[in-house]
Formats: sequence, C-alpha cells, structure tokens
Amino acid sequence: MIGEMVFKTWRLGLLTLLTATMLLSGCEGAAVEPTNEVVSATAIEAERVATTNSVASITTATIAELLDKSTTKEDVRAAFGQPSYIGKSVYWVGDDLVHTEIWRYDQAPQGYSYEWGDNQGAIDLDGLISRKLNAQLLLYWSEEGKLLDAIYYYRDSNGKLQTLLPALRLSQSSSSTDNRIAREEGLRIGSSVRVQNGFDTTRLPEGADNAVAFRAVPGRTYRLAALTEHFAQLIEVREGEGWYDGWVPVWTLTDEAAPIKEQAAERWRADKAGASIYWQPTDDAEARSLEPGERLLVVGASGDWRAVIVEEAAQAALPRIVWVKDEGDALVSESKLQGLFDSAEAAYPLVRAVVYHYVREGVAKAKLAHLLGKPQAVERSGNVRSTGEPMETLTRWRYESDSAELLIDWSSEDKVASFRLSPREEGQPYTAEQPLLWQADSDLAYNFFIGRTDRALLISGEDGGFSGMHYDSNVYALDPETGRKLWQRDLGYENDRYMFSPDRRVMAVHIPTGAADEGQRHERLEVLDTSSGKSLWTLDRELADDTIDVSYQLAGDTIAMLYTTGEFDHPSTHRSFIEAYALRDGGKRWTRELEQVGSLVPTLVATDQLLIQYSGLTGVSIGREVVAYDPSTGEESWRKEGQAAQLLGWVENFNFEARALDNKPNRLWMMDAAEWTWIDMSTGQSLARLSRGPDKGYEIVDDRYAVQLTTKDGSELAYGGEVTSAWIELASGQTKWTAPGRLDSAIVVDDAVYARVDGKLQRLRLSDGQRQWESKLNYGGRLQWFDGHLLSAVPSGIVVIDPQSGEALYRMAGTGSGAYDAIAHWQMRAQLTALDGKLYIGSDNGLFSVADRLAKLPAAPANR
Repeated sequence: MIGEMVFKTWRLGLLTLLTATMLLSGCEGAAVEPTNEVVSATAIEAERVATTNSVASITTATIAELLDKSTTKEDVRAAFGQPSYIGKSVYWVGDDLVHTEIWRYDQAPQGYSYEWGDNQGAIDLDGLISRKLNAQLLLYWSEEGKLLDAIYYYRDSNGKLQTLLPALRLSQSSSSTDNRIAREEGLRIGSSVRVQNGFDTTRLPEGADNAVAFRAVPGRTYRLAALTEHFAQLIEVREGEGWYDGWVPVWTLTDEAAPIKEQAAERWRADKAGASIYWQPTDDAEARSLEPGERLLVVGASGDWRAVIVEEAAQAALPRIVWVKDEGDALVSESKLQGLFDSAEAAYPLVRAVVYHYVREGVAKAKLAHLLGKPQAVERSGNVRSTGEPMETLTRWRYESDSAELLIDWSSEDKVASFRLSPREEGQPYTAEQPLLWQADSDLAYNFFIGRTDRALLISGEDGGFSGMHYDSNVYALDPETGRKLWQRDLGYENDRYMFSPDRRVMAVHIPTGAADEGQRHERLEVLDTSSGKSLWTLDRELADDTIDVSYQLAGDTIAMLYTTGEFDHPSTHRSFIEAYALRDGGKRWTRELEQVGSLVPTLVATDQLLIQYSGLTGVSIGREVVAYDPSTGEESWRKEGQAAQLLGWVENFNFEARALDNKPNRLWMMDAAEWTWIDMSTGQSLARLSRGPDKGYEIVDDRYAVQLTTKDGSELAYGGEVTSAWIELASGQTKWTAPGRLDSAIVVDDAVYARVDGKLQRLRLSDGQRQWESKLNYGGRLQWFDGHLLSAVPSGIVVIDPQSGEALYRMAGTGSGAYDAIAHWQMRAQLTALDGKLYIGSDNGLFSVADRLAKLPAAPANR
C-alpha cells in the first residue's frame, strides 16, 4: 500500500512468563523491527480459586510427562487439581494478540497468598527466594483452551532455586540445571547481574518468535529471573514506566563478553555444508546448521568467533545476534559493506539486518553516511512536537532500493532521532525531484489552499489536532509569483472562522475574545483586504453572558451575525437574534429577533442568500425548516419546510463539498426524511434528488455525477461492509451503471472515471463503467488531474500515475499530503488543487508548494 512508510509492527512473541500480565510494558529503542515506540502496560483481571492438596503431585517429572501442546485443562485438573489462582490477560503469539487465562499452582504452606502488581510479575519471585513457598507453576491457556506456555519454579535436592520451561514454544524443554555457564559463574536466580556489552533482550529465549523486549546496557543492574540451557531472563523495574523483562544469552553476563569488538560491516556466505550458528560463542551452544548459500552480516568479533546476523530471506524471524566460528573454508567473505543504497539492488533482508544493528536512536550521522551511502532524497519530516507547542521539523534522509525503503530523521545534533524501514511493494514508485515554481514555509504543519486572487494566494494552516488536542489555526496570504508571505491572522484554537467574497478580495474573520466586563461575552468580526491583510473595518459586540451560540454568514454585500441566548440545558429559554451589516463599511442594515431558534448555514464563499436552519442547537432535526433571506433587506426569499441543511460537509454517509472551494457557492445539499435535495440557494429550486435510507450512502463527484453506495444485504451502511456502487447522473437521477465494491474519491476526465475501488485505483469508462485498468498498489487520499496525469495525495506524499496504464511513475520529493485524523472533507480536497495551469500542494510538514508542470521521467526502474 502506498502510505506512510513505517516498519511492520512486530508484535512481541511471548508475553514473557514472569510478566504475562504486564503486556509490552517496556518495548524500547529501535530494536523491534526496528521501532522506537513504547507500548503501555495492560491491566489484569483476576479471581481467586481455592487451593487443593493436589499441588503436591507437581514435579519436574510429572510436568515433563503431562505438559505438551495437546494437554487440556481437564488433564491438568485431573493431575494437579484446581489452580490456586486464575488471572486473565493478553498474550502475543506471533503476530496475533490473544486473550489468555493464567493458572497458577502454589506449593506453599497454609495461608500463603500472592497477587501481582505493576512492579512484580505473575510469579512470586521474592517469595520463592525468601522460602515463603516451595514452588510455583504457571500455565497459559488460550480462549480455546489450548496450552500456550508454562514455567515451573522449584528447588532442587540441594535447595537451589531452579526453573523449567516445557517444550511448548521452545524446540525442547529446557532447565536452569542445564546451564553450564550459570553453574560455573555462580549465577543464581534472583541475584543482581549486569551485561558486559549492549545487547537486545528478546521475549523468548529462542525460535522465530523473538521480538525484542528492550535493550540491556552495561552499567545498569538487572535481576536474574529465570534460566534455560543457554539463556537468562532479566528483569528491570523502571520508575514511572513499569516492568521490563527479556532473555539474553547467559554468556553476555560474563567477563568474557566485555571485549567484543565491533567491526566494519562485512557480508559472508555459507559456501558449503559444515558451518553452524551458535546462540553464544561457546561450542556447546549450537543453534542450527547453515545451509549453503545462506548469507550473514558480520558485525563483531570475540577471539576466533564472529558476531553475525543471518539474512532471513523468508523473514520468519526478526534479526538477532548469533555467532559463527571463523575457521575452515565453509564460510567465505563476499564484500565489505559501504554505500549500501548506492545500488537499487540492495536487498531487503540485507538492509533489514544492517538497520537492525547499526541504525539506532542517537547514532551520529557521520557513522552511518559511509555505510548507507547517499540518500535518494533529502526531505523534511512532519511536526515532531505536540500540538500547542511551536512546530519543529527534522531533516529526513530517504533511501530507496528495489525492495527496501528507509527513512531517517536527524536531530539538530546530526544524530538519529527516529527511523522507519519497510519492504517496497512491486510497482511502488521511486522518489524524484518535482520542479517547483516556489515553496513557502508555514508556522503550522498542515496547509490547505482555500482561494486565489490576482494578488494573493489564500492558505489555511492547522496544527492537526482535534478535540482537546487542537490549539492553533491560522489563515495567511502568499504572493502568487514568489511565495513571499504577505500577511497572517492567527485564530488560536478556533478553526474555519473565516468567509470570503466571491472574488476572494474581501475576507471576514470571526475572532472570539475575552469579555470586557463580567457578565458579558465579547465577539469580534474583522473584515480584511486579502491582498494586504489590512483591516477594512471591525465589529466589536458585547453579548450577554448567557449567549450559547454565535454563527456568521457572508451573503451578497452583507455579513450577518446570529446569536442565541438562554440556559443551554433548557431549550424553552432559547432566543435567537440576527444582525446584518454592510460588507463595505460595517454599517448596520437591519436586525430582528427570529421566529424560532436557528443557526446560519456556514459557507466558505459568499452566497446570494442568507440561509438559516431552524433546528435548535443540537444539529439536524427533520421536521424543522430552512429559510432564505434577502441579505440587503432581511425579507424572506424562500422556505423549505421539513428540510435540514447539514452544517458539516461529511455526515451520515454523505460526502459533499459544503464549503465550496470553487466559485459556485450557491448550491447546497439539504435533506428531509425521505431524500437528499440539491438546492439552488438563489431561488430555492431543486436541482437534483437522491433517495435516503439506512442502507445507502453517497459521494457527490461534481455538478453532474454522484456515487451511491448500497449494502448488498440491505443492512445499515457501515465502514467495511460489502457494498455495491452505482454511478448516478444528477440531472436525471438515473443509474448509468453499477460496479461491485466501494467506489470513492472519483474524478471525471473526458470519457474516463478515475476512482478508488476497495483501495485500488481503477480507470472506468464513463459511459458504462467498464474497467480499463486496476492499479497494483492500494492508494489512500484524494485524486487530482494535472499536466495530463493522475495524481494521488497519499500520506507519504504525492504520487504521479500514468493515466493510460495505472503505473505509478514517481513520488514527488519533499511532499506530504496533509491528512490527519479529524480532517474535514473540504480540507481533503484542498490537499491538492489544480487551477488554471497551476498545481497547489498542501502538506503535513509546514510547506506549501506550487508547480506548473510535472517531471518528465522514464518508466521505473530507470527513473531511480
């Protein structure tokens, strides 16, 4: 899918046995395929069950005999009785998050009890060490009753605390008694330990499901929680963060691990049979044999051992450090690695291994530049600060090969701030420089084209937040020839509080301010010359403190303010008043109290009539009415009873442009109980009608066509359901053709319809809907036509597409589409605007760009 390029989110393999109840509380750093997100802890629901005497039958022998993947709950109850404690949690199994039931068996004196919390795991490790209890067994069950995993803590004949992991998710059962290094080094469960070199801990000690838990670093103390034959489980409790745990080869806890030397990246190949990889650099830790042809990334050395990462072609496992012996002729060196992305053939398995080991938060640019080579594009990141703070963007290096894409964002100190790696899909376009007339900087991340005069381009800026996270909106003007900022008005946490005359030369801005006196509400409306930003006149109004709603509309040469007073929760007290002022100088034209409570219908561009919806303050209410008034006199022009005018542009499965960006603002979709009606606002005449129903939805394509979505089974229309799309001619109301799937974002160019259909781009014949091509890739965002090509504004940028074949030709360097979670429909359209031979490109990185032509490139891959 074309979209924001991020690493696949590798869900951590096993919710490790001591901390199954604290799901992923410590996923840290850039080690998880790689990402630097931290996932919050998950709460636990638990219930106590009476202890039985059958726990005495639990031994290492009975566990080895009973517990395997076929074991049922009934088998366990028959052998061990009822569990002492049952807890409910969640558990990663590969890429699937499953709900689990945890059974705990306590071999303890009468009266023993234990409940886990934020700073301790499901096992009572302190109690075991202090001998409050003799042993504990944990069993992890899926919702289907399948035994997922188990761990047993017990004391051997010498009184030493030991652990046993049955062969459920390991290749074979493994016990701390098998751990030679721990025995020789005197490492005991429960003791404090340190790693001698930085090392990524994993959620399982071995196997393909080895997602990284956290990075263990020298100088930090960890608790040794469990042992298998070759691995040690480490625990760390971080103040304010929770419980971290993961497995490392036990050798990393010994002094021998201290002198590991990092070496320049080198690629080796298994040339013949006879070589093996090892969990740690000891002869008794063989993991498996290498197959001839397998490739290794060599990253370090210890004596005659080499630290390597296997290039997993199947990507069944995440990268991890393992070891090979540097002896014999089974392994041969292919090359030293430098300029990895200088070639388009840099393979994803190799890139994945390189990024896993070398690209981490805080690594200096100088260290990576030689290894990775010159980036294919130098761009700018999106805003890295929270809304409410000044925008900050970072320099971004974009690397692309045939199969891999790597993005690195650099801090002001030229160190890795964040990074994202993803495999590239077949047909995914390369990035290329887009010729621009100019590019301008904004104070806010998201920027949308809202209009143009011969002397100014008018741009809306947003911080991208919504609800309580939205702090800043603005509107500003740029010189059309140079991009120089002419003026700017900051709107604070309010947005969309501006209106334009049809020629865009005059703009009215509603600026709420603090009350001048107690018991009053201050409202300010400022009318500006859009070329200079100079104030033409200002309306300051002190309204009563019980004012609960204020709306504005620009119509003809008049601007109106409508306000409602009363107690918000008592509609019977609500009264609405309207005041009309001359747009030229602010002179009052007329004022009156309305016949009932209402709101002005907002439009971006002035209309011919003032339009009031009488429906209270709670949105649409069928059975009320919409009334148009002459803006100069206040006389009624027309009335639509039982109608409602939507005050938003994206509601009830009906997509339309409520705040027209073109110069045809006198059109409005309204609704009654049975249908949608397209109204000429000047006359009140109906232009088109579309039937309503819970199983139907619409997207208005343009003045001629609409797409109707209908559920196949007649159920209520919802996102993700199976639908059929019908192409409707608005003038006649006729269905011209139908197509399976959800058709959206359609545009019409000559005799072709370009649209997304269930995520894929399609070209359809306008006359009958016959499909002429379908894209290989999935696309999001809006479509636009410019310079003879199809453009798609996807989250990762603007993609240029061959309209004859559907092939993605290139991605425009430095672009970001400017979409966010609560984006309005008109803003989606304004991400990418083609008007009179110019392309206006909004963004999510504080840039606004203008182009007058596209780059002329050969077909991929020659255009890299």
